[in-house]
Amino acid sequence: MMPSMMPSILTLPVAAAIDRVPGLAFGLPLILVAAIVFAVTHHEDREAIRRAALQWVGWLCGILGGVLVAVWLLGWLA
Repeated sequence: MMPSMMPSILTLPVAAAIDRVPGLAFGLPLILVAAIVFAVTHHEDREAIRRAALQWVGWLCGILGGVLVAVWLLGWLA
């Protein structure tokens, strides 16, 4: 195999993570877009939009992360 065609060290763990958690490649950009849309619809100042978007990302990741942990625990206990 040619050196330019060999996968890099970082692509293998990223590909494994995406393969293990379906929708990760689509879910994270969707969370970012949703947070930015929520922030833009509620604020006009750029700094307020940035701050609100980060807060929304935190909330959305926290809620979805909690659901992921709950589903994982239910699957593990079953």
